[in-house]
Amino acid sequence: MRNILYIGLCVALLWGCGKDDPPAAPGPVSPVFPGNNSLCITGVSLGVTTSEVTFRWLAASNADRYELVVTHLGTSNTQRQVTSGLSLAVVLQKGTPYSWQVTAINQESGKETPGPVWQFFNAGASQFYPPFPARVLEPASGASVLPDSGGQILLRWEAADVDNDLLESEVYLGEDPSALSLLTTLSYPVSQFRVPVTPGGVYYWQVLSRDAQGNTSLSGLYSFRVL
Repeated sequence: MRNILYIGLCVALLWGCGKDDPPAAPGPVSPVFPGNNSLCITGVSLGVTTSEVTFRWLAASNADRYELVVTHLGTSNTQRQVTSGLSLAVVLQKGTPYSWQVTAINQESGKETPGPVWQFFNAGASQFYPPFPARVLEPASGASVLPDSGGQILLRWEAADVDNDLLESEVYLGEDPSALSLLTTLSYPVSQFRVPVTPGGVYYWQVLSRDAQGNTSLSGLYSFRVL
């Protein structure tokens, strides 16, 4: 009886040792450069309109590849590159705002983990820069939302400016995306506002940011449906 138990234990141990653990998902990437909401002045000039910027990040656990996505905040055009290293050089337009994000990839498992989205201005000839286009936080574009007991929903966004001279935000809202109405003008740093809505309606909204120099930038057009 003891021999049978001993043999069964050995088989169980061998079976357990022979089984491979499933590959783990990679950890999140920690971006390093260009800094979030910063002015990038270290790019290598390639002429009047473009420069080459080297993006850097820290290694993520269980990652063997990284995908860098750089987005032109004015046009939403993106550049994508994949590398096994911790840096990539990308040619960008001068005097232009960009966002960037690095996704960690584990090729064996096929799992990916996106890192945070950072934004920056690629330096140009100007000494003053417009604000970054506002980043919508709530509600997410395309979301369905339930109004509060007063029939209102909360609009919330994030504003930033490399010159640190943000002045105000103009909030536009409407059910016709081609004819939005100015809802309110809020002094910085206020970045949220409650609005009355009608159940079943689909609303569109944008935020215009203005700085002390009179420079402006317009966010993307976002939408939400009221339940």
